[in-house]
Amino acid sequence: MRILVILRRVLDPAGIVAHRRLRRIFVNRERYLIEPADHCALEAALRIRDGVDGEVIVASGRPEPDDDTLRRGVAIGADRGVYLCGDKFEEADDALVAEALNRVIDQLGAVDLVMAGATTLDTGQGQLGGRLAELLGWPHISGAWSVEAEDGLVRTICRRGPDYTVVETELPAVVLVPSGALKPRYPDGPRLINVYREVGEMKDIVERWNVDDHLSAAQASPLIESVGRDFPAERERGELVEGTVGDVARTVAEALSDRLRV
Repeated sequence: MRILVILRRVLDPAGIVAHRRLRRIFVNRERYLIEPADHCALEAALRIRDGVDGEVIVASGRPEPDDDTLRRGVAIGADRGVYLCGDKFEEADDALVAEALNRVIDQLGAVDLVMAGATTLDTGQGQLGGRLAELLGWPHISGAWSVEAEDGLVRTICRRGPDYTVVETELPAVVLVPSGALKPRYPDGPRLINVYREVGEMKDIVERWNVDDHLSAAQASPLIESVGRDFPAERERGELVEGTVGDVARTVAEALSDRLRV
């Protein structure tokens, strides 16, 4: 079984400070992490591979040459990495990345399962898995807290409100895992050193694929347009209302009526 896991990087929130009064964001420590939900997806993929004879490939893409995320993924336990590079990733959104990953899967061939985080920590977007499944023509399951795959089926336990539901489908498929679903394992120390030194079996463990020549102009055009950034307005201080229940209800109703008229 061949499993492709999508890994994305995010800034460590511990090094970011938002100053509401100055309306600015200060990055005191620029340290990047593997997206927590993607990290859980990688853990789920490794557990599947540990039970069957398979291969786990991690994939990521950015315009600048930075494959640190993939190397950490390999150190955690993935068999190899595919780094997507190219100028077209400069303003990439989920639609563009899905097109690029679709080309990667075509070239890899025989991919049985694609796994990724359901949402991202920095932007909260969760379109990548659904868009990729649509391009591939595969079924996809979102919000999988537990994933098992065998005998041509993938079986998941998904959270639906307060309840948990068993959802399964035939392979190949796309499965999205939420943050906190599993406890990810740590990178192996010697493996982490070797993957950066590129010695022994770790030599050329991360392949670089330039996708600029494989995407048309329409496919490489992001659908999301950035028009600027702003802070939400500061919260207004509330008003303490005293009196009977009727007095409080009347005051609240009048306040809501005034806001609706505005």
